[in-house]
Amino acid sequence: MTKSGKGFAGNLRERVVIERRVGARDAMASATGNYAYMGEAWAALSPIAPAGLTLADSISAMPKWKITLRKREGLDPRCRLVWRGKFLAIRGVVSDPQMPERLMLTAEEVR
Repeated sequence: MTKSGKGFAGNLRERVVIERRVGARDAMASATGNYAYMGEAWAALSPIAPAGLTLADSISAMPKWKITLRKREGLDPRCRLVWRGKFLAIRGVVSDPQMPERLMLTAEEVR
């Protein structure tokens, strides 16, 4: 249990959709940019740093998020999360060695 008295599951209050980039190509051999549905999960999301405090280039200026969810196979930087109408590109995946049932992601909002 955490200090607030809630267990791990009690902190997972947001529903996210998990999608994986499809490796399909169009007639010109360009990537289609399509994603396939992989499922949904309960997650805890918190901002890493406000966008205005990061560097001013277009990629790093996007909001960044720390996401915690139950461990599941297949999550990597080829995946994205859809949360409250926002697309979050996964930038890093770390399995918590002290709590193997927990997976920690870093993600960046994309527009």
